[in-house]
Amino acid sequence: MDSKSNGRPPRRNNRKRPANNGNATPDSENRRPRQRPFHNAVSAQRNQSQDASAASAAPVTSAAAVIDSNSPRFADLASENLLDPVLLDTITQDLKFDRMSPVQAATIRHLIADRGDVLAQAKTGTGKTIAFLLPALQTLLRRPSSRGNDVSVLVISPTRELALQIAKEAEALLQRLPQYKVCTAIGGTNKDAEQRRILRGCQILIGTPGRLMDHLEEQSVAEMLQSVDTFVLDEADRLLDMGFMPQLKKIVAALPNRQKVPRQGMLFSATVAEHVAKVSSIALAPDYKFISTIPKGESNTHERVPQHLIEVPNFSDTMAALVGALRHELAESANQDEFKAIVFAPTAALVDFYAAVLEGLPNMPRILTLHSRMTQSKRTRVTEDYRKSNATVLVATDVVARGMDFPSVTNVFQVGLPMDKESYIHRLGRTARAGAEGRGTFIVSAAESYFPRKVMKDFTFIDQPADLSALGEIKEVAPKLELYGKAYQSWLGFYKVFTKPLGWDNEQLVREANKLALEGFGAPEVPPLNKSTVGKMGLKGVKGLVVVKDPPRENRSGGGRQKKGDSW
Repeated sequence: MDSKSNGRPPRRNNRKRPANNGNATPDSENRRPRQRPFHNAVSAQRNQSQDASAASAAPVTSAAAVIDSNSPRFADLASENLLDPVLLDTITQDLKFDRMSPVQAATIRHLIADRGDVLAQAKTGTGKTIAFLLPALQTLLRRPSSRGNDVSVLVISPTRELALQIAKEAEALLQRLPQYKVCTAIGGTNKDAEQRRILRGCQILIGTPGRLMDHLEEQSVAEMLQSVDTFVLDEADRLLDMGFMPQLKKIVAALPNRQKVPRQGMLFSATVAEHVAKVSSIALAPDYKFISTIPKGESNTHERVPQHLIEVPNFSDTMAALVGALRHELAESANQDEFKAIVFAPTAALVDFYAAVLEGLPNMPRILTLHSRMTQSKRTRVTEDYRKSNATVLVATDVVARGMDFPSVTNVFQVGLPMDKESYIHRLGRTARAGAEGRGTFIVSAAESYFPRKVMKDFTFIDQPADLSALGEIKEVAPKLELYGKAYQSWLGFYKVFTKPLGWDNEQLVREANKLALEGFGAPEVPPLNKSTVGKMGLKGVKGLVVVKDPPRENRSGGGRQKKGDSW
């Protein structure tokens, strides 16, 4: 907990065998790869006990966590006169929380009693949402009533799903205080309707950077933020990884002067790298306190979860390898009714293809999909469905790699290259949560084997032979799906940014894509691409492409622009 120590465990170099297998994790949608040092994903004790009778009402992200029986009790805050009695009754009586998690015990007293700024190192699923919401709501209850319906608490999240989870927890904490309103500002929803809700009165605003910037263009909304006295960046490292520093600077600049409206700043981040320190300099006071809730020596997920690596000769073999691995893990499962897996794919179109193939094969579990191209309402339904389900496979993009806490995930399958080690770890971290066991399986082609040899040489892997017995089944199912056009285009766009590490030129990229379309996606011929798409990919004039004229443009109208990152 020392403010001068980041609590990060040392790195390991303990591969069981030479890295001659490909292992990769799928990556985020439409992000460019960056070369940067790896910062170990942090682990922390998981938290929050609650009665089964209150499970449906309890905040989402803390539900699966466990805590130390000697941790401080929330009720202790009453004797210290730190927490409003209504908030205390809500959290102890309605939500059935008793003792604090490590991150809550380390931060809440300081945040409420001193109202100091804090940079807290804590991972998802440790109760950090309660750690920043309770102090924020306590400040809200103490502020002068003259500020009325203006925003008091502004929370910025990297994704829509995480923003909705935070809003759900805030509403649960305010269930006895209905006069206070929680609003969200997220992409994928109607901007005008969202703005009307904010202007009707919104004390707690939770949003993603792109949509918040949209709203700040409206003077009436910008004026609503002139009473913000609590500012929170959740998943700060991911916000920066997604390239939101320019937007964050503009949002901070739009907040009232600290001398006019004293403001408390909070940054919560799984890793504390140089770029996180940079954002702390603009979002926090110079005398902020750094609190690490990562016990020294605590192992990371990738150090304790078995990771099986499967290398296949060609990209067209990866689907069969995935089917074989799924069937193997199902057969090995002690209770197939409790089998719960996430399959990560690089792009939304590949998610749709993989899911459709799995649904078309016999003896497969229930299949769900989640990616950025789905409507927000559908993404919310799928998220809630999967959270409550067992015997289910969720095929998803990086949209669920961080900020989402799904209980009881037994297996994580990753297909394709990740952006970096950190992406790999966060995906793997969807399993083995709250002290449970889990397994990881990583499937790559021979061309991608540079990743484990060079990028992940300090990881421990277990080689697993590829079971390609499903090739015949897939070749029968895939053509009927007619998803090859979108899958082909998205694969080209994704791997275009990896041509250098793969040692390819653009012509080889196209050759590989064409072979995959014909042999893996079930295309009867090389799918055509619009002329503008080819230009945007930087593939103009490359041999092997089938280029067609762009279709006539349609007039489009909607609820606001979609910003980078809001589509995750």
